[in-house]
Amino acid sequence: MYILLLRTEEDETQVTYRFGPDEDHLGALRLSKADGEVEQVEPVPGETTEALFTRAAVKIRQHWKQGAFPEKSSWAS
Repeated sequence: MYILLLRTEEDETQVTYRFGPDEDHLGALRLSKADGEVEQVEPVPGETTEALFTRAAVKIRQHWKQGAFPEKSSWAS
């Protein structure tokens, strides 16, 4: 499984990423910089499970723990 993560917005309090299996099928998630809480803003089109969001959230929280919010990242297994 491969998940692409692309940062789309960032301000002092939160970061928004598009995520999905490729650039044509992306959902959105938002991370709170204060507590690392991740919420799904928009599901990946055509996905019926939370599997992609769950894995994308894990990857974004790893970056948050390091204090980094890269423009582009990925998760693969």
